Amino acid sequence: MAAFCAMRIELENLEGGKSDFAHVYQPEELNPVDERVQLTEPAAVTGKVRLSGNEVFVNGHVETRAQVECDRCLKTVELPVSADFALEYITGAEYEANSGAAELTEAEMSVSVFDGEVIDVDEVVKEQILLAVPTRMLCREDCKGICPECGTDLNAGECKCVKDDIDPRWAALKNLT
Repeated sequence: MAAFCAMRIELENLEGGKSDFAHVYQPEELNPVDERVQLTEPAAVTGKVRLSGNEVFVNGHVETRAQVECDRCLKTVELPVSADFALEYITGAEYEANSGAAELTEAEMSVSVFDGEVIDVDEVVKEQILLAVPTRMLCREDCKGICPECGTDLNAGECKCVKDDIDPRWAALKNLT
């Protein structure tokens, strides 16, 4: 297992309240991104961080390639991942002081809470990769999936399963044209 060096932005080390950052993560540093996404190439992240009063603004870009399983046939699909992000952070104390409203506005929902000292870029990168990967993935538009009875890949050919089993509740619909 590779040694993992977390990338963190420590606010006390920002010169003039702002800084640029860049890092290249090897796939094993972030894998698995989650149970369905595996990186196949290094993930390059670049960005800027700016401190303004009690708020921290992080803007950046992440680029890599990932593998995801097809939702129908479970074949592995490789796709490019490219995402720009703009995040805003406030401290937990600041959040509590401003959370008197009964409903959160859209702007307030996009704000993240942090400890006031450090922003974990590793988690930001993982989150942005997940947001950039489609929630439903198909290996091809006309993917037929796998047979629920025998598990045969229907893209490779038909299986030998009997398909005449019709739920009796739907049998009357068979006669409609």
